[in-house]
Amino acid sequence: MEANALFGRPWKIVGRFNTFEEADNKRNQLSSEENLQVKVKRQVKGFVVKTRSTVVESRPEEKKPRKKRKEKANDS
Repeated sequence: MEANALFGRPWKIVGRFNTFEEADNKRNQLSSEENLQVKVKRQVKGFVVKTRSTVVESRPEEKKPRKKRKEKANDS
């Protein structure tokens, strides 16, 4: 099972609105853009529109060198 590549990626706040209709209009404007996720969140005072990019940059995984085990010194 693969994990979602976007999981944990930060959302940026685009705007805050008093009504859902205003926030929904902004969301519809932004949702036409390619490679962009848009959502409306309800908050205590009004609504907020958030976006994040769906483009995932692939980073080459660096292998960490293995640590060698220290040998115990027997002083008997």
